[in-house]
Amino acid sequence: MTRYRPDPESLAAHSVPSWWRDAKLGVMITWGLYSVPAFAPRGTDVVKLLADRPDDALKLTPYAEWYENSLKFADGPTALQHRQRFGEAPYTDFRATFEAGLATWSADPMMDFIAGIGARYVVPVTKHHDSYCLWPTRFANPMRGAQWHAPRDLVVEMAVAARARNLHFGVYYSAGLDWTLNPEPIANLGEMRAALPAGPVARQMMRDHYRELIAATDPDILWNDIGYPDAGDLWELLAEYYNAREDRLINDRFQLPTPTHAAMADPAARAAFNRAIADALRTPGFAFAPDMPAVFDHRTPEYATSGGMGDVAWETVRGVGHSFGYKANEIAADFLSGKALVDMFLRIVGNGGNLLINIGPRADGSIPEEQTGPLRHLGDFLKHHGRAIYGSRPWAGLPQVGSGDTLLLPVGAGGAHFALVAGPLPPTLRLTGWGRVAGLSLFGGPALDCRSDVDDLVVEVPPALTGASASVLEIAA
Repeated sequence: MTRYRPDPESLAAHSVPSWWRDAKLGVMITWGLYSVPAFAPRGTDVVKLLADRPDDALKLTPYAEWYENSLKFADGPTALQHRQRFGEAPYTDFRATFEAGLATWSADPMMDFIAGIGARYVVPVTKHHDSYCLWPTRFANPMRGAQWHAPRDLVVEMAVAARARNLHFGVYYSAGLDWTLNPEPIANLGEMRAALPAGPVARQMMRDHYRELIAATDPDILWNDIGYPDAGDLWELLAEYYNAREDRLINDRFQLPTPTHAAMADPAARAAFNRAIADALRTPGFAFAPDMPAVFDHRTPEYATSGGMGDVAWETVRGVGHSFGYKANEIAADFLSGKALVDMFLRIVGNGGNLLINIGPRADGSIPEEQTGPLRHLGDFLKHHGRAIYGSRPWAGLPQVGSGDTLLLPVGAGGAHFALVAGPLPPTLRLTGWGRVAGLSLFGGPALDCRSDVDDLVVEVPPALTGASASVLEIAA
């Protein structure tokens, strides 16, 4: 029976499936032609760049998957290194190298790794802003012809391998930027907003591609990026998607064209918009997230360790380094350490979010050790503490408590209560507002020496625990 009608009021009534809220960890895979040159300026993340350089941040973006756009700025660092390495070769020449590397590629090692670190869902990029499709679409690219796609169905191969390992499967698709339909260089967020594809060609491409992907992979998640060109097509697509299966979800990046988008054609309006975003990003606690659309299931702040987004389902999406696509010129300092990754993950989960961590494979599909090392560290932590994390929800029965750089975040999972401890514990810990707690114990270990002091709980932490960069305590409520 049809439940959802193709209108925003009906579609907005859809609920986030419990499997997604329980999952906590997903992996995005950003892999394509841009993985061949594997370059972007290094040294900072995109949020800081947008705050510090609002008018040319996307010209200097640290995202390697933006290579084709960055190449259009002749005086920029990407174009400079491109001339040194590849001469005047166009971006489209990277297709031959990428496709040659697929001869020995298999989805199995990639999905073995993702399942092995304890992720519960995976979202590969199927088409990024360069419009190259990772499946053999039947629909020719209007500007680059019928062969602007992978010779194999890499998306279906990843879907089959993922589900064989009990991973939920989603598809990333860029409907809001397509550099083949709008080739103008994009230097900043205002210009990006102005570049949203429009017209019948864009409408047909996005509609046809999404229907192909849904029919071929039966995705659990539609992870759109930047926007969508037409409301009528979108509401129809989402009604079909939800009505086929209730346990699916979509992200918050299906923004439709608005007068604000049209206003970005004016240079003064663009500059004012860029400055407003820069000012907001310098505000403590501000999460770099898309505008809230009429219909969505979960929010997706980017490179943000949000303190929570209220009752709205959300996930932080970011790379292990400063890029989503593989960036060969990154150095060790550009990557999260395993300890930093676990610390960030606990703060996200303790505030009710998921982490969608990205891997950027090399052109041949292999994953660099700079990315796998921190993720294995997180996987080891999950292997030992998963009972307190999977299926957990923030617990309002106790307040979050900070001690220096360390934060204790109360959660409930499976009828028990835990404190996710992001950061090392001091030898003596005073937990304000925890006085009614009967006791604390190390997860899977001995009870800690605790005493009530009016409304506080004073905890003596054994030396072995003070050296841990992250831990979990079990709460006897």
